[in-house]
Amino acid sequence: MITRIEIDGFKSFENFALDLPPFLVLIGTNASGKSNILDALTFVATAGTRGVDAAVSEVRGDARGLFRKRGDGTRVDRMRFALELLLPAQRSSPSSRWRWEVRFAWAVPEGELEGITIESQRLVSLSSPDRVIPLMEGEWVVPEGRSALDDFSGNYKPDREIVRRIRHELTEVRSLHLEAGSLRGASELGGPRRLDSTGRNLPNYLRFLARETASENRPLGVVGEIKMHLVGLVREISDFEIVEDERRRDVRIEFASPYDRGLDAEFASDGTLRMLAILAALHDGGTAVIEEPENGVFPERLRQLLGLARELVTDEGEAATSGLDRPLQRQALFTSHSPVVLDVVPRENIAFLDMTTVLEDGIASRVSRVRRLREDAGPVRVHGERWPRVTDSELDRFRAGVEEPV
Repeated sequence: MITRIEIDGFKSFENFALDLPPFLVLIGTNASGKSNILDALTFVATAGTRGVDAAVSEVRGDARGLFRKRGDGTRVDRMRFALELLLPAQRSSPSSRWRWEVRFAWAVPEGELEGITIESQRLVSLSSPDRVIPLMEGEWVVPEGRSALDDFSGNYKPDREIVRRIRHELTEVRSLHLEAGSLRGASELGGPRRLDSTGRNLPNYLRFLARETASENRPLGVVGEIKMHLVGLVREISDFEIVEDERRRDVRIEFASPYDRGLDAEFASDGTLRMLAILAALHDGGTAVIEEPENGVFPERLRQLLGLARELVTDEGEAATSGLDRPLQRQALFTSHSPVVLDVVPRENIAFLDMTTVLEDGIASRVSRVRRLREDAGPVRVHGERWPRVTDSELDRFRAGVEEPV
C-alpha cells in the first residue's frame, strides 16, 4: 500500500507531497493537476517494474514534455520521486514501512540518443533509517525479463525479499482513464487478462478475477460480489454473464434487466459499463487510481459508488496485521470535479488541487499544489503544512461551479 508520494520536476509539480490514506478523492477544477497525479503514479510505478521506455508510453505526453516547464518557457532537467509504502505482515515477517527514492534526468548517454535516464535510486527503511538498500545507479538498464529494481548492490537475502515485495506493490498500481468505446469491446480468447487503462479487455479481466478468487463455496469468487453491487447501483440491471464463445473466439459481457435478457455490452449505458469496470478494479488487490468516476453516472449513484469504495478498501491497521502469506490490500484514489464528493466523503479523505505561482530565481512559474480541507472551526494554517487549508467559502464556490481567479 502506498502511503505517500513526493514529486518534483514532473509535469506541473514542484516540491509536491501528498499523504495517501487507503481511500482518497482528489477534487479541483480542470487543469489543476489531478490527472497529472495519476500520470505521476503510473510513470514511476511502471519505470520501477518495466523500465523508462514503457513508463513514457503509459502516460500522456512525450518524454521531454514530462519535465516541468518553468515560467520562462524552459524545462527542468531532473525529476525526483519518492514513494512510501506499507508492506503488510506475512507469516514469516512483520509489517514494515519503506521509502523508495528515485531521480531521473534528461541526458545524452555516451553512444545513445537523448532521453530520460536514472541518476540514483535507493530504498530506505522508515522504521530503521540506517538500513538502506542501494539500487542500481547511473543509466537505467533493464536486462530482458528483469526490472531495474532487481539490480541492487549485494546478495543479502532479506534485502532481496524486500526488493521483490516492493516491486510487487508497484505492479499492483492500476490507473484507469475509462473510455466507453473500450469498455464495450469483447476480449479475445487467450488474450490479456488485465484491464487496459481505457477499460479495454473488461470481459477477460472479470473472467480472470472469477477464476483467481473462486472457491468451493464461492464459484464466481469476487465476481459474485461485483454482480451484487452493480445490481444495487443500477436498478435497470438484474444480472450479467461472462460469455465465452468458442466459435467467435471471444469473450463478451451480456447484461440482463427486469425487462430483457441477453443485452450485449455494446447496447449498455456508458455509466453502467464505467461502474462495472470500477467495481472490478475495487475488488482486485493493489492501488486503483481512477479518473472522474462521475462521467456518465447519475449523481445519486455516484454517492453510492463512493460510499461503497470506502467500505472496500483495506484499513492500514488491517493491512499491517493481516498475517497472510499473500495479503490482499485494496487502496483507491479517485480524481473528480463533482461537488457530490463533498456530500458523501469525509473531509479527511478529500484533498483539493489548484494552481498557484512560485518564484524561481525571480521568475514566476505556475505549479500544482494540494491542500487539505479545513476542519470544522479548525485553523486555516496548520504547522508542518506548506499551504493553507481550503476554507468553506472556497468549497462553496466549488459546489457552485465557480472557478477561482487565476
